[in-house]
Amino acid sequence: MTFDGYEMSQEDGSRIELFSLALGSDIYRMHDDITDIINYAGDDYFKAFVERGRIATGQEHLTITLPGDHDFSRQFTTIAPGQLGTLTIYSFHRADDTDVRVIYKGVVRSVAFTADMSISRLSVVPVSEAFDKEIPQRTFQAACNNVLFDADCKISADIPHKYTNVITDVTGNTITIQSLSSTKGNGWANAGYVANGALDYRLILEQNNDVLTLSLPFYANVLGLTLDVYAGCAHNIGVCDSKFSNRVNFGGCPYVPTKNIFLTGL
Repeated sequence: MTFDGYEMSQEDGSRIELFSLALGSDIYRMHDDITDIINYAGDDYFKAFVERGRIATGQEHLTITLPGDHDFSRQFTTIAPGQLGTLTIYSFHRADDTDVRVIYKGVVRSVAFTADMSISRLSVVPVSEAFDKEIPQRTFQAACNNVLFDADCKISADIPHKYTNVITDVTGNTITIQSLSSTKGNGWANAGYVANGALDYRLILEQNNDVLTLSLPFYANVLGLTLDVYAGCAHNIGVCDSKFSNRVNFGGCPYVPTKNIFLTGL
């Protein structure tokens, strides 16, 4: 009998679902069956308390319920991780574990906890909904429209625009990176970002000598680790020219008048 046949059967169908939650390079695999471990495609899925809401066409979000102390949920208790969380749900029937279907793919938008922190509820939106909004890429403005290091900017995200060294102190959302100021100068990293590996990164709000103030602290303890710091850009033509020698690729309109004569007159 096929998967669809089991779905329609009133007696033979017994659905099992596998849940794969990914956050950066960390993947959490679980299932809703009574079996301790289920192996699928070479990966082990472990028995866990996991519930989901109804999946329907056109729905805005799907709710996934997990214990509040689940390793995935715990990363949202204090600050939101720098990586994107994703969910994939597989389904098959007990009588035929060779016919496995992907029934849902989505992006985790938020995680809410009950008052006693015992339960966490993930709000997940379908992949098709998460990336269907069109945002104007270019506007008539003095500031550069390019994203630093993108294809239009043409600046390489490598040396000399990357600095790598050891983190010597972590206090809240500030980190100290060895010899940054003496090598690159104070303020070099303002509005840049710092990366812990390829997938976890934080915006730099301010560089004060070797101390970086981040938008949010890293979830992992980065003390003693070697991180990459990337230069920041003020997105004005002066910095583009003096810091990056990239005036030819400046993506703004630097000579836009600041006075609107239709409002103030000549």
